[in-house]
Parts: sequence; C-alpha cells; structure tokens
Amino acid sequence: MDTTIRSCLLVLTFIAVTACLYFTRDLITPFAIAIFIWLIIDTFARWIDGLSPKIPYWAALIVAVLTVIAAIAGIIIIVADTTVSVVDDYPRYQERISEIFSWVGSLTGQENLSFTSLNERFGIMDKVQSGLSGLLASVQGVLSNFMLIAFYVIFLFAAQSSFPKKMDDLFPDIHRRAQAQKVGERIRHSVEKYIGVQTIISLMQTVVSYIAMAALGLDNALFWALVIFILNYIPIVGGLAAVALPCMFGLVQFGVSPRLAILAGALFGAQFVIGNTIQPKMMGDSMNLSALVVVLSLTLWGAMWGGVGAFLSAPLTVIIMIILAQFPTTRWIAVLLSADGEPDMDEMEKKAAKAKPSM
Repeated sequence: MDTTIRSCLLVLTFIAVTACLYFTRDLITPFAIAIFIWLIIDTFARWIDGLSPKIPYWAALIVAVLTVIAAIAGIIIIVADTTVSVVDDYPRYQERISEIFSWVGSLTGQENLSFTSLNERFGIMDKVQSGLSGLLASVQGVLSNFMLIAFYVIFLFAAQSSFPKKMDDLFPDIHRRAQAQKVGERIRHSVEKYIGVQTIISLMQTVVSYIAMAALGLDNALFWALVIFILNYIPIVGGLAAVALPCMFGLVQFGVSPRLAILAGALFGAQFVIGNTIQPKMMGDSMNLSALVVVLSLTLWGAMWGGVGAFLSAPLTVIIMIILAQFPTTRWIAVLLSADGEPDMDEMEKKAAKAKPSM
C-alpha cells in the first residue's frame, strides 16, 4: 500500500477511535475503572499469597478485597466529616478571605479591593464553579456507577480462571500464542508496577505531608492527606495540585505568615525529593513514556474521559504503545511514544541486550 494512503488511513482511524471513546465514555469508563480496581486487588492478593506458601490465593484475595472495601469506607467517612467541618467553620473562613483581600488591597493601593469586586471584573466564581462542576461530575459519575463497577470486578475475578484457555483457543498457533502471551505479560507487568509504585510513592508523600500539616495545625489535615494521595496518581499536574490546594487552604486559615511558608516548603520538599529521587529508581523503565507523551496523554484522556481519563492516562497510553509496537504498520508510532525507542522490550530484555558483547 502507498505510504500516503496508509498514513491517511491511520489518521482517520485515530479520529474514529477517539470519537468512539469520547461518545461512549459513559459506557466504557466504569469498565476501565473496574479493570483498574481488579488489577489492584489481584496484585495485592498475589503479593500476600507470595509471602508464605501456607497462604492460599483465595484467603489472600479475601484479605485484599476487605482491605479495599475498608479503604473506600474510610474515604467516605473522611469526606463526610470534612464537609460538616467546613460548613461549621465557613463564617471564620469567610472572614479570613476578607482580611486577605484587604491586605492585598493595602499593598496595591486599592483600599476598596474585595472578592466581590474581583469576581465582578474577572468572573472568578464562574471559572471556579466550572472547574468544580467538571470534577464533581467525574466523582458523581463514579459514585452513581459504583454498583455496576462492583459487578464488573466480581465477574472479572469469576472469568479470570478461564483466561488461559481462551488464549489457547484464540491463538492455536504456538508461536503466535507465545507472542500474544508475551505482550499480555508485558502490559500486565507495566500496569501492575505502575500501580504498585504510584501507591507506595503516594503513601510516602501522604504520610510526610500529613505529619507536616498536622504539626502546623492545618484544619482537616486528614482530608488534605487523602487529596494528596489521590492526586499523585495523576502525572505532573496531580503533584502540583497536591501542593497548591492545601497551601491555598492554609492561606485562608493562617494568612500570610511563617507557618504558611513552612507548610508550602514542607509539601513542595516532599514532592520534589520523593518524585525526583525515589520514584525514578522504583519505576525504572516500566512505563517507558517520554515526558512530552505523558503531558499529551494527560490532556487527551482528560478531554475524553474527564477526571477518570486523567487518572488512568499513563497506564492506558502504555497499553496502546505496547499494542502498536506489535504491528509493522504502527510500530513507528509506538517508537515515538516510547522514551528510549524500544516500546516492546521489558527491563530484563533491555539489560540482556546491553550485556551482549559488541563485535
């Protein structure tokens, strides 16, 4: 086939697939979240199972499921308690916001500066409400589909035992079957390592941040620790928001003070040190995505699926990259997406290739 025709077909296919994912997002996103939760539970269960040969997989699975359920219940309790606390303290926060605007007005020579005047000029509340409505819509969508997601997870575990047989039936040829199994293992390993590393990194940053916030007396420190933990799953933007949001709340509570500066320094320091030293060593080449691709994928998936897309942007892009690398026609796309130009090689294969003596 002519190169121009092939390129046009690839562009049209990309547009069609993107449009399909966008218009069917209400149907697909619950299943995508279910797969993500299934992988978390299965990975945790296999880790527990590997601790001792005396622990059967079914017992480890029960422990993993109960842990996830307890975590979800804890999140609901923390959010509900924080909502009540913020409503009760709203008059105090409103007074602090007025004081901040008065202080800014005295610095800029605008003594009549207030939130009301700025809102009328720049439409701040409309922009904030627009951003919050998108976030709340994503959260509401997940909560409204909670039972459907739970059923998906249950049936994924029920069908898990039949996966090997289906693989044999789909690929009767032993060589194609081996290649398909290799691709599946590569995808599973990359996603599992991403989930595991991001969970550990998020826990480390959350614990350090919570200690700093609690020590400085930030209101609802447990809620902000939960926000930091969740946001750290979103590449790049999540880490920035995990620092900015508690600091903005600290500005309202503390005002411009040394305590606010210490809070900002502690949160940013935790993000910087852990994100630039520990995380790269733990993550290794499991994702193998260039920084530009991470940003673009975050933008694309976020535009298509909202908060869910931003949350799952990195693993979804890795899956697409690995699949595209298996076909000669689309391999060049996978090479562009990858960080090192080797999209279909895992870490062990790369180490083996580097260890071969040169001729």
